[in-house]
Amino acid sequence: MTTTPDPGPLHDESRRTWWVFLALAVVVATALRLAYPSGIAVEHFDEGVYASNLWCPDTLVPGNYSYPDRHLYAPPLLPASIETSQLLLGTSGLATIVPSLLAGVVLIVVLGAMVRDWLGEPTARVVVVLAVSSDVHILFSRTALTDVSWITWLVIATGLAHRGLVGGRLPVLAAAGIATGLGWWTKYTGWLPLAVTAAGIAATVVLVPATRQRCRTWLLRLCLIIAVTAATIAPLLWSLGETGGYGPVARNHARFLVGISGWPASAIEQARNLMQLESLLTVLGLLLASWLASGPVGRFTWNAIVPRLLLPLLLAGFAAVASFTLIVIPLAIFALVDGFREIRRRTAKSLSGDDRHLAWGMLAAWWIAMTVTIPLYYPYPRLSLPWLVAGWILVGRGIVTLTTAADVANRSGRQSLAVAGLGLLLLIIAVPAGLLPRAIPAWQSRTAIADLADQLIDRVTTAHPEGLVVVRVWGEPALFYQLSVRGPQRLLLQPAGGLAVIGPDQPVPEAPVFLVVGPHVIESDQARQQDWSAFTQVDGFKIRPGLQVRLNQPSDRREQAMPFRLLRWHP
Repeated sequence: MTTTPDPGPLHDESRRTWWVFLALAVVVATALRLAYPSGIAVEHFDEGVYASNLWCPDTLVPGNYSYPDRHLYAPPLLPASIETSQLLLGTSGLATIVPSLLAGVVLIVVLGAMVRDWLGEPTARVVVVLAVSSDVHILFSRTALTDVSWITWLVIATGLAHRGLVGGRLPVLAAAGIATGLGWWTKYTGWLPLAVTAAGIAATVVLVPATRQRCRTWLLRLCLIIAVTAATIAPLLWSLGETGGYGPVARNHARFLVGISGWPASAIEQARNLMQLESLLTVLGLLLASWLASGPVGRFTWNAIVPRLLLPLLLAGFAAVASFTLIVIPLAIFALVDGFREIRRRTAKSLSGDDRHLAWGMLAAWWIAMTVTIPLYYPYPRLSLPWLVAGWILVGRGIVTLTTAADVANRSGRQSLAVAGLGLLLLIIAVPAGLLPRAIPAWQSRTAIADLADQLIDRVTTAHPEGLVVVRVWGEPALFYQLSVRGPQRLLLQPAGGLAVIGPDQPVPEAPVFLVVGPHVIESDQARQQDWSAFTQVDGFKIRPGLQVRLNQPSDRREQAMPFRLLRWHP
């Protein structure tokens, strides 16, 4: 009679090592996202919309505070979270990004857990390092935008949906629906986990015919997730009825569609934008992630280390010369092809087989759908985040597969040295020439709008050193926010939607009234059709905001200074 050794202590040790690794990753991720806090400030148009609740009484709902037409830009969850953070921590730039910062750090944990569940711990370690060191994710974790918070809900909901479909536990299925709903309360694309799950089921049953017997069960469980999601978002959809329903939101989003004809140009521009946001951090993260894919170092000898350097130096070198974005595409395709080859050899009758099959189907649907649909929109860099997160997973899997492949492991030392030397040469060429001069875009100062607010306050104060002064801000919510935070109480700040200062039957205000406009108004067709005769220009300003704002502009205008004007109203 034979006995099987107890794997308990080994399993506990592996789990302990994983959690130590994850805790260290969280510490590093937090440090990278909090570095140089003095440069963090609301500067983007949408940030101003989300961060200005406290200064905008809602005229439709008494007692409620919301920037005018905020519902067109995002649901209320993130603005409410920012408002809570401001009430607890003050109205500093750092307080406004606390929700995004927390979501960005939480992503490291939930993404690592999901990938470990789907593809194993080696791949999870690689993906966690890629996420921690991603310049793009670091940058948007330092903003008051919806994207990072929503991406975290997307990962949570997708991971729970997969676990719920495979295991069938009602609490997990309900949690997946609630997480999807909360993502929907954060961004109007919150339905994406449902689409990924449905498309993943379809991809799985098509590519792995043995799983078709589970299709009906998966679809029934997906219906439960959809039902819980619907119940979670019902209050949101009901609240939109007060502002015309979902139609105005959809029409506002349609303005940013470029369609199929604009797809190639948008895809190219999106890749260029991501390249400009990358720095040495992303390259070093890829280098470290590839090194970790080989597992622990047994001995520090030349013959042991050189083969381990082969793939890390090669990938880091190409990322430095080209970009991480261009590495994602071939590695993702390789990982998907290799992954489906693997799972087609598995049996679909076991629970573990279903687990891996469906995970690959959902991952393929996620990345391919994002690759196809994101360039259909204007190439705002933040739109690439769901594509990038799926790309991390596929790159991680591809790196682990290449690292453990027999033809890589058995290379001679001379061949390894030659390939590693090529990667090192590419790093030597690219780092001094391109990456070092670029510094770290995520840490660049974003205080141009805040500095402009100080100048405007000084100019208005010089003109009227005492008494109440009305300052209306048209079309620049980030500037409205900064003026509201930084201005003295005697400055009455108002978000404006046009030139009209008073209604037909309203008395002329005794306090002087100023109007501030920026490029969103100055360069618009609406402004050219307005009668500006009741206003005279007091002063003009030009600023150059941070890269994250400039990349939202057409490429031929990114280096041009943005104009602002201070006008005075004469009744």
